[in-house]
Amino acid sequence: MDRVRLLLADDHRIVREGLKMILESCPRYTVVDEASTGDELQTKALALKPDLIISDLKMPGISIIDSCRTMKEQLPEIKVLILTAFDESEDVFRALESNVDGYIMKDTVPEQILNTMDMVMMGYSCFQSKLQQKKKENSGISLTEREQEIFQLIVENLGNQEIAQRLFISEATVKTHVSSILRKTGQPNRSQAVLYALKKGLVKVPR
Repeated sequence: MDRVRLLLADDHRIVREGLKMILESCPRYTVVDEASTGDELQTKALALKPDLIISDLKMPGISIIDSCRTMKEQLPEIKVLILTAFDESEDVFRALESNVDGYIMKDTVPEQILNTMDMVMMGYSCFQSKLQQKKKENSGISLTEREQEIFQLIVENLGNQEIAQRLFISEATVKTHVSSILRKTGQPNRSQAVLYALKKGLVKVPR
């Protein structure tokens, strides 16, 4: 298996050194470079083309949330994981909307950080936050038990055929439920529906 090339970004050197110690315990990952500002991060990312960026949320220079779209437009395969001390709802919302792949806290145990990195590299969106606890009002959306089940599998990146096989139902039935989910959430496609669901706490974030 090819090693995952990492770019670390944090304006505190001690944090970067701590992260490197955690990563050195896992042979799958290798740190190719470090950055201490948002501008340095964007420059190095575009030059080095890492597989995964692990970045602090608030550093001097351009915000990772603001630069994420630019980097992903030029490097479509790159993954971006925010590791931060801030757990404010607005920050999480902005991260979701900027196509960040994950958002976890700096006090997360090393094993969970590595697990989250693995999940992100597998294509999952991993947002460890108090957001769901804050958004339990559910916004009046009423999904059936089967719709909730299918919605959760959509969040876990399963396609219609995979969902049908998992639930032992026809693909046509899955499509009918997906259409109902989109109608009830008022969203034009699956991606926007997932974003909406994560914001409203309608589904569980894959762990």
